[in-house]
Amino acid sequence: MTEKLFYSDGYLRECEAAVTGVTESGIILDRTVFYPEGGGQPGDRGTFGPYAIEDTVKADDGTPIHIIRGKKPSIGEKHLLSLDWEHRYSYMTEHTAQHLVSALLFSKHGIGTVAVHLGERFLTIETSSSAIDDDTLFSAEDEANAAIRQNLAVYRRVMSHSEAEELGMRRSIKVSSDSVMVVFIEGLDAVGCGGVHLASLGEIGEVQYCGQEKIRGHVRTIWKCGALSVAYRRQNRAVAEMLSSMLSSEPENAAEALRRLEDETADLRRKVKSLSGKLAYYEYSQHLLGTERGKAVIFSTDEDIQAFENVLGPDDPSEAFIIDGNGRFMFHGTGERFALLRSGLAAYSIHGGGRGMMYRGSVKGNPVDILDNAGVLLNGWSGNV
Repeated sequence: MTEKLFYSDGYLRECEAAVTGVTESGIILDRTVFYPEGGGQPGDRGTFGPYAIEDTVKADDGTPIHIIRGKKPSIGEKHLLSLDWEHRYSYMTEHTAQHLVSALLFSKHGIGTVAVHLGERFLTIETSSSAIDDDTLFSAEDEANAAIRQNLAVYRRVMSHSEAEELGMRRSIKVSSDSVMVVFIEGLDAVGCGGVHLASLGEIGEVQYCGQEKIRGHVRTIWKCGALSVAYRRQNRAVAEMLSSMLSSEPENAAEALRRLEDETADLRRKVKSLSGKLAYYEYSQHLLGTERGKAVIFSTDEDIQAFENVLGPDDPSEAFIIDGNGRFMFHGTGERFALLRSGLAAYSIHGGGRGMMYRGSVKGNPVDILDNAGVLLNGWSGNV
């Protein structure tokens, strides 16, 4: 049996250990400070002498397996086992913050916790509720930070099942063994948990509610804590100041200034679209004047091809093939004539379709060559205009 030192002292960063077993993926040690993945908390990583431990997982019997890729040490080999402490402490902080938030959601707002995930960027708590307003979650944030300022103690006790059941915990006991590990937040919460936690809430620093999403019919809430919360808050401040500067407004007025800018941009887009349509009509008319009556109008344009879509109506019998600088084309004509054009330009990777008298798509190659070939197909001449 591996001696799990992380339960006697969650702040131990290293220990001497010996290999007692080697598996396909890693090693088993006689003692360890590495917590194996479980309860939403990722496994620890670090080093065992010269070997890099990428992760720690549980065997079926709960034994920690330290994952090592490639060459592994031999049974009996001894080395110093050292944690990646920054990684461990970050997840200890998140796990403790999750207990705190889940406890307050339950005790103050009657909201249960269904599942949790501790991540490198944020922690999530999937709740038992199908809808929660942001005011409730901001209240939970305030309550959590008040508890952090009180620096309430966090500790664990190993109890019998019957003792644990008498606590009336917010979550049912998941293990079937005779003893249960119960994690307490002083005067606030008690819940069965085999994870690793901080010794007091003050170490969390702060908790911040960041949003919510729906999953499986439940609300999943998103939180940041500790250093991640501080970094997020400062990042948001920097973004707000940058936007305020760009919009020439105070931070509290930035949203309204942005809405005005969006309205102005939408108005400009409408005007640009209208002008593009007029330019397209003018350009088409100039090429039409230079085209023999009854022949297709064929040319390239610097305008976006979409500007020409309203130049020719569905009842106009005129035939036109126009390509823009991005290799997009518009063909106005019958489906039979478009089939001829598509077949004749197959070497130019022509793709597209449509119906009635309007067809759109893309074509690749030298525009001069494409127009010259289109002229041969549609008008029977060589040399584009």
